[in-house]
Amino acid sequence: MPLRKKRIDIAESVYFSLKNRILRGELKPGTPLKEEHLSESLSVSRTPLRKALTQLLAEGFLVKGGDRTLRIPIISPVELKDTMATRKLLESTAVKLAAINANELDITRIEHFILDEAEALVRHDNVLISSLDMMYHNYIAQLSGNRVYAEIIELLCFKAALYLGLSQTLDDAVSDALSEHKTILAAIKNKNPEQAARAMSEHLDNVEARIMTTVTSTHKKRRR
Repeated sequence: MPLRKKRIDIAESVYFSLKNRILRGELKPGTPLKEEHLSESLSVSRTPLRKALTQLLAEGFLVKGGDRTLRIPIISPVELKDTMATRKLLESTAVKLAAINANELDITRIEHFILDEAEALVRHDNVLISSLDMMYHNYIAQLSGNRVYAEIIELLCFKAALYLGLSQTLDDAVSDALSEHKTILAAIKNKNPEQAARAMSEHLDNVEARIMTTVTSTHKKRRR
């Protein structure tokens, strides 16, 4: 195997390893990441490690402080509320259109997202759970037929995935989220736009509440 290809594979492996640890809550918000410690614990050289860290930084899974130290980000309650309020506004509208536009093939694809996410939950694969959750919401947004909705919702879902991981709600809350996803799908199947919008709104309210419980608790502890 060419050396360049091998380095890319190692960097990708490190990226997914660290991302899964963040999404599992093994690396707590505010935790600093030192290259020398990571290099030793992961048994990798600095080059693929830096590539993985750069990708995580670009995606928002890491932030760089004033001292240039990379850290796991801390969720702002205000940013969480603003993000989820915008999601609810856009996705409730998008799902109405999806309920009108969806055909049998679309329904089948959404069902597969739910089934695959349930399987990922059994395997405790939080990276896959997060990806499938985004695919579910993004596909419904695409069914709206409004490309601007779809583009903005994709960005918001990406931020929400980070919040879910950092708040450690990917494990405990996935079963509830899957049930809510099924309720939304049932409304789409029934071609009932208003019911679909209500189900989506309730789902996103619940997502926000689950994350906010952890965020509020964390901020109280930090103030003590």
